[in-house]
Amino acid sequence: MEIKRSHRTSKPENHKNGNSVLENYVHQHLDLIKSKVEQDIKLNLKKDLDHVFKSQLGRSNSEIKKLQATIIQLQENHQVLQEKNKQLNSRIDKLRNYRSVSIRVVDGHKIKDLGLQHYQFEKLLKYVQTKNNIFLVGSAGSGKTTAAKNIAKALGMEFYFTGAITSEFKLTGFMNAHGKIVSTDFRKAYEQGGVFLFDEIDASFPQAILAFNAALANDFMDFPDGRVEKHKDFYCIAAANTYGTGADRQYVGRNQLDAASLDRFIFMSWEIDENLERQLAGNDEWTSYVQKVRKAVAKINERIVISPRASIIGAELLKVGIRRQDVENDVLWKGLEASRVELIKNNINVW
Repeated sequence: MEIKRSHRTSKPENHKNGNSVLENYVHQHLDLIKSKVEQDIKLNLKKDLDHVFKSQLGRSNSEIKKLQATIIQLQENHQVLQEKNKQLNSRIDKLRNYRSVSIRVVDGHKIKDLGLQHYQFEKLLKYVQTKNNIFLVGSAGSGKTTAAKNIAKALGMEFYFTGAITSEFKLTGFMNAHGKIVSTDFRKAYEQGGVFLFDEIDASFPQAILAFNAALANDFMDFPDGRVEKHKDFYCIAAANTYGTGADRQYVGRNQLDAASLDRFIFMSWEIDENLERQLAGNDEWTSYVQKVRKAVAKINERIVISPRASIIGAELLKVGIRRQDVENDVLWKGLEASRVELIKNNINVW
């Protein structure tokens, strides 16, 4: 059997020419194709970058807001810390005055330890020793009377006292039906020497104080039974809740004093000594609360007095087992409307 083999023939000429045309086309348009590809790549890359950028920007904005909030919080905390530091420094300054006061009496041979005193006590003593008349102005319960008593102890003198007067005879005394003089504390101090406290002078009748003016202005005074010379060791302290200019929102029962009366005094503002208040009360937690209430009352200008007596009396009641709420109601609020109490509590500094 004869086997015939087929032979592969070469490609037609026109096929070769087709390849050449394609190659020529690709070669001619290669730069354009490259440019198109580059543009597509750039476009896609830009889209990807935009997406990433927006995503990161959103995160950055969120982080920036958080950072801003943190900065604001830190600034607020810094302000609070500055205020607390100021308060702490103030307390430290007062604590430096928080000591037993040793006083050398006039004869120079004795030293009397008066124990813990108000931080302004030494200044008051120096004022009194000049034998000028002193006008102490301070809120109720701030310790004006106690300070005057201790001044008498420091000077080794008798202590004499009178409260608000409506008649000059409370100062000068009077002749009774038997023709005998009825004396007063003022006369005893004026004639025999001593420390005289005219308490609540701003609640006295202005006309009744005129006789007092004469006694302070001169070295003698006319009493019902005759003229009396002022003793060389007569010391005078007046105490008031106002500066003698009349009633205010808290102290409505105060009178306006004559300018001539006021001119005879050195005025001294007597502040509440919170450190002394704390020591006298003996209950730090309760006293701290009372002092915060006092500041809140001052902040909203509420017409009530929160004196150190509230700390001292409240501590005594708590010590014998009275309920805290009852102590607050009876010692602090004293019938104040519930809405006003709530307003005060809302203004208490939590620090």
